[in-house]
Amino acid sequence: MMKDIDLNTTVEQVLRKYPFTRRFFESKNMYCNVCACKPHERLQIAAINYGHDPNKFLEELKQFIADYGKNQQNT
Repeated sequence: MMKDIDLNTTVEQVLRKYPFTRRFFESKNMYCNVCACKPHERLQIAAINYGHDPNKFLEELKQFIADYGKNQQNT
């Protein structure tokens, strides 16, 4: 699960595969969906630029995706 996402994954790759993660980024005051940096900015750099611990940020993102999937199965 989410093995395809790591700190070298770009923001755009995440948003393209999981469009609902826009809400996750926005909850961190990161408006990545409208940012010109998203095609090349890796999650590690984006997290650091916004003052987040990259590893914690990655785990929270993966958990958000997993929880979203669970909620979709329950509806």
